[in-house]
Amino acid sequence: IVHSLSFPLLKQLTLSRVSISEDDFSGVLSGCRVLESLKLQGIRDVNCLRISSTTLRIIIIAYSLFERKGELFIEDAPCLERLLLVNPGSGGETIRVIKAPKLETLGLLSARISEIEIANIVFQRLIPSSSEVPICTVKVLALHFSSPDLDAVLDILRCFPCLEKLYVFRHCFTRAAIKNVPQYESLDPIKCLERHLKVLVLKKYKGGEEDVGFVKFFVLNAKVVKEINFQVYKKIDINKKWMTDQLRLLEVENRASQDARLKFGRSCASWIRCLDPQDLSIADPFNCCFVDAPSEAYL
Repeated sequence: IVHSLSFPLLKQLTLSRVSISEDDFSGVLSGCRVLESLKLQGIRDVNCLRISSTTLRIIIIAYSLFERKGELFIEDAPCLERLLLVNPGSGGETIRVIKAPKLETLGLLSARISEIEIANIVFQRLIPSSSEVPICTVKVLALHFSSPDLDAVLDILRCFPCLEKLYVFRHCFTRAAIKNVPQYESLDPIKCLERHLKVLVLKKYKGGEEDVGFVKFFVLNAKVVKEINFQVYKKIDINKKWMTDQLRLLEVENRASQDARLKFGRSCASWIRCLDPQDLSIADPFNCCFVDAPSEAYL
């Protein structure tokens, strides 16, 4: 029956906890000739899926892509703009993006994903291979860490030289080992920090030494950043003294971008609950996770 299906007007499709073969999956996609958004979750009885679509603009992978281990190949998606990974699961999936020349929004990249390959750069549990051929199309990137890991983030940023917005999500209950803030090597600059990165968002910020050390690197080295938004952990009292202490620790007087504006506010419980990620009218699907607090800003 799959090969006789035809949905000539269908724009959004969700397959959740579905048993399907590789051939039948391809048959479903070929019957959706104007499909723009595809969401996949918990696919059963198959260990390989391939996507080729001239119309898809969003692919969403929610929780575990496969019931067990498997590979997803995005073989040809000339219109794909967003690859969204919602609460990555147990790490049983491998994702390979072979051809997606318009991919602009990517995340959450997480160590829970065993391997993801984009434009010949392989990220194995967030550790990238050589970035000699960088990914220049991505403008918005979201990362998920159990704790702030500046060295890992900098390695990833080298792969995205045209990045404009960076979101860093972390577990609020994990304490990181405190490290010295690395010196920025001017002879080996990170291109997005030099020319493109305008917005940095930190989710579940507590203001401890590990958090401060992480953000201070960007304060002192991101040359064109306009906003650094701190989504403060709900148990922290955001008062004037706390903010003043944070600004002192972050050495904002020495910031690399004199236009940088630091804002402290609350974050919503989950970005995915705040919007429909399949809504193409929303320019940035991660933006809703910051609740602005105008009285709690620093210029």
